[in-house]
Amino acid sequence: MIDDLEMPDSPARAVVRRALDVAWWAFIVLISAPLLLVLGLVITYQVERATPEDYPSVAPEEMMRRATVRSQNAYEVLGFDRVVPPGVVEIGAGTENYLSTDFCHPGGLEGMADDPVDGAYGLYHGWALDKVSEKEALPALRRLHDHLKDTGWHISEYGEFQTGDEWNLRAERDGRAGDGGNETLSFTWRAEDQRFSGGSGMPCAYDPKKAYGDSLTGVHPPELRPGGGQG
Repeated sequence: MIDDLEMPDSPARAVVRRALDVAWWAFIVLISAPLLLVLGLVITYQVERATPEDYPSVAPEEMMRRATVRSQNAYEVLGFDRVVPPGVVEIGAGTENYLSTDFCHPGGLEGMADDPVDGAYGLYHGWALDKVSEKEALPALRRLHDHLKDTGWHISEYGEFQTGDEWNLRAERDGRAGDGGNETLSFTWRAEDQRFSGGSGMPCAYDPKKAYGDSLTGVHPPELRPGGGQG
């Protein structure tokens, strides 16, 4: 009987079969790709969580010394002739000279959890002067800008803010491997209240005492002095 004979595929049937095979594999890929992506992200996240951040171990007292030396050197270049004593009498008024510490947060996927790195801290030294005129502030900023550029700092911001009543200078220097980030310097002069402020931020580090920087509690920075560097 003719019905019992195996009939060869027609060209049309072969084309349809190939199209169905392609569609099937495309469907498999379409379904698998998101799952593989999620799996890859989960694995990457777990690896990052299990890998400690590459921060050095530096006591907060040493980081304070480094930050205040940076501030003192910048203060000398700015050329102000006033001593800035330690402490803050009133925020936003008078002089300021203070230290602050904060937690460090990891980068990458691990940062999405917003959990601080255990035992690590960041340190910032800030200061401010009141009654600084434009005639005094702008040449000081220009002088410091040129100095930082000539000594290997990367200038990330310099000039007049959009409103026209504020001038900013921001600089950073790449940390070496294991330094936990970049050193930063920031300076602002506001025309509205004739206020000049500066700050030195240090890279993240592990506190050997595991005190998260609390060992600086009650410790005050040295005064900033005109023309009398700390080394």
